[in-house]
Amino acid sequence: MKSASLPRPARRLQAARVLGATVLSAIGVRIVVDANEGSFLGAPDQFLTLGSLYCVLAGLAALLAAVGILRGDRWALTAERLVLSLNIGMAVSMIAVDVAIAGVLVVWNLLLLGDSVFAVTEHPRRARRSREREVGELWQQRYGAAAQHSLLVSLLGGLAVLGYPIRDAFVPGALALAFALATTALTAPFVVQLVHRRRRYGIALALLLLFWLPGALTSLTVALVLLWILHASVLLVLLAGGPVFRDLLQSFYQRPALLILATFGLLACAGALVLTFPAASATGSSLPFIDALFTAMSATCVTGLIVLDTPAAFSSFGHLVILMLIQLGGLGIMVLSTFAAVLLGGRLALRGEQALEEVLDLASPGSAYELTRFIVLSTLAIEALGAAALALSFYYEYGLAPLDAVWRGSFHAISAFCNAGFSLWSDSLIQFQSDPWVLSVHAGLIILGGLGFPVLAALWWRARGDERRLPLQARLVLMMSLGLLVAGTMLYALAEWDASLAALSTPDKLLNATFQSVTLRTAGFNSVDYAPLERSTILMMIVFMFIGASPGSTGGGIKTTTLAVVLAAIPALARNQARALLLRRTIPHDIVYRAATIMTIATLVAVVVGFALLASHDMAFEKAAFETVSALATVGLSIGATAELNALGKWLILVTMFIGRVGPVSLALALGTPRSIHVSFPETKLMVG
Repeated sequence: MKSASLPRPARRLQAARVLGATVLSAIGVRIVVDANEGSFLGAPDQFLTLGSLYCVLAGLAALLAAVGILRGDRWALTAERLVLSLNIGMAVSMIAVDVAIAGVLVVWNLLLLGDSVFAVTEHPRRARRSREREVGELWQQRYGAAAQHSLLVSLLGGLAVLGYPIRDAFVPGALALAFALATTALTAPFVVQLVHRRRRYGIALALLLLFWLPGALTSLTVALVLLWILHASVLLVLLAGGPVFRDLLQSFYQRPALLILATFGLLACAGALVLTFPAASATGSSLPFIDALFTAMSATCVTGLIVLDTPAAFSSFGHLVILMLIQLGGLGIMVLSTFAAVLLGGRLALRGEQALEEVLDLASPGSAYELTRFIVLSTLAIEALGAAALALSFYYEYGLAPLDAVWRGSFHAISAFCNAGFSLWSDSLIQFQSDPWVLSVHAGLIILGGLGFPVLAALWWRARGDERRLPLQARLVLMMSLGLLVAGTMLYALAEWDASLAALSTPDKLLNATFQSVTLRTAGFNSVDYAPLERSTILMMIVFMFIGASPGSTGGGIKTTTLAVVLAAIPALARNQARALLLRRTIPHDIVYRAATIMTIATLVAVVVGFALLASHDMAFEKAAFETVSALATVGLSIGATAELNALGKWLILVTMFIGRVGPVSLALALGTPRSIHVSFPETKLMVG
């Protein structure tokens, strides 16, 4: 197809593609040159080398091709394909030096070259003027496709420059900054229109510039971070109004469980990719992908199991990535996207509201929006209060620097509320075992995160006087949580009084026994050494971890209400009653079936994974059982088995964490979807028990 025959939006997209591919390729070459001075690419500070000459020639050729494409010249598409072929050839030659970067560049340029030659994607059509059309919509038709591609390239380029510790970062940083500024100029009309329509966007933009602009004027890194945040926000807004987002919503309406699996999996894989960047490592060298994926999956699934010492193995950038994964994984993709839709002033369709109500397990229709808003705002408020309480203690009691105290307080508050269990101290919270304030703040955040957002919302509405009585769900969760907390404290203190608690005073023994009862069901922090644990304590902890937190929370396990329903069915069966009773309410058969199915499947998964661990490792039975249930219930506690895992063991625990995080939700959605059966079979009786 000739360039002149393409509509202008398609030509703009083609120009953005060739420029973006060349910028990414040039940045990749400079990163490889900086990391491998003795390679055939030459030294980074020399001009007449293969790497430097490629960057200059490819850049000029890409600019020439882009100008020709925009003008509609017939030779321009041929020039574009030659530039992409040049990028591919350079990337192929770098495979022997750096297979990861070279492989990504080869795939990226090959996809663009294939689309250019075979016209795989549909080209954007020419926009037509209309008085009724809004300016933002008209801009999206003209520049939307090119802007989205440019924003994506800008994000990837900035991430590469920030993620790789480059000694001579001026050239790649300047390339990334120049492309980012050009992208900013391209999207400026849309941003202005957006700010004009929504004043809240103007406030957010003003705050962003207020905090970042002074540093951006003096630091290239800060400037890239500022543009990265701005471009990510604009890209999200553009995607939210595009066909991709609508297709995702339709997929969610039809198969909610499938989309939940996909979003958590993609989030963990994206986090693993970023954690493999040298900048995420404390040593400045890339981490093995399996270790990065294990850490990312543990953070996304808010588990807390680690194969690397988080404070020692990761840099501040790596800690920030882990914290973002914890927050996104704890709240959930659907909740965040719904809140974003509400924030943007939009609403979901009726099918979308029904699907969201299924995810949040709501009994009353029409309350999804209200609960979603409460979830996000209450999470931010509780985490902010917890961060302030911990930061003050770290600053005044332990002498940390103000910024370090705020950072560690924020990290631990988010990790505790999301029940993740990640800590910025190698011994978790053992050094605070005699500090009631620090342990109490952590315990309070863990309990609030484990109760479930529907219960927190019910308590809040009851406190405001909107409801006279707590619903059955809230009362049952509170009773079960309190009972398990008291029982866990008594059992742990009884078994460990002269073991792991032996060196502590009596008040500290009671404090740490209570904290262990709180954290062992879902969080993963530990304030005592688990090496001298009694075997009876290990069994008790396995049972409590298996039970887990409550529905609609950030914790895992089979959930407290599942246990309550199963326990209520036992006396009903013993008394030959037709229905199970719970708090003077009749429990429907489908709820009993669902609870029994969740418990049975969780038990089967634990047995299979535990068997696989014992078969592939020389490991004690209690270690394998403890590690398996800790991963399945997304708790994160360990008695030493994590350090003994080989590659197969890491994959087993990794998959188990994923099943534990998305399995119960997906299973509940699948069981909650009625399916008509057109064939009826005769009933029979079997001998059981």
